[in-house]
Amino acid sequence: MAIGDVTPSEMCLITLSATATTIFANAGAGYRTQATQIFIANTGATQRTVTLYKNGTATTNIIASSIVIPAYGSIILDTKLIITGTQTIGAKQDVGTDCNIAIYGIVEQIA
Repeated sequence: MAIGDVTPSEMCLITLSATATTIFANAGAGYRTQATQIFIANTGATQRTVTLYKNGTATTNIIASSIVIPAYGSIILDTKLIITGTQTIGAKQDVGTDCNIAIYGIVEQIA
């Protein structure tokens, strides 16, 4: 990539757990990433609740909580979440490991 280049990207595709975990980390000071869509799918027979975090996985970093994913269901969140420098996105589900999350967006080289 060169300065000004913009690349569509799959930022992560991961299975969640009940422990808040960083699922995406920006590439560093030379990059700006925009998460445009977040897909969450529940592969299990029980409704799950998902929590999203930005810049850490402490309670003070929650940006969305109580996102209900129906049993065997899924949701798509349209977003314009900007991640710069060494910022991160984290996530967890209430219990178990039956939710998958994928984040798609655009990575721009800025330096």
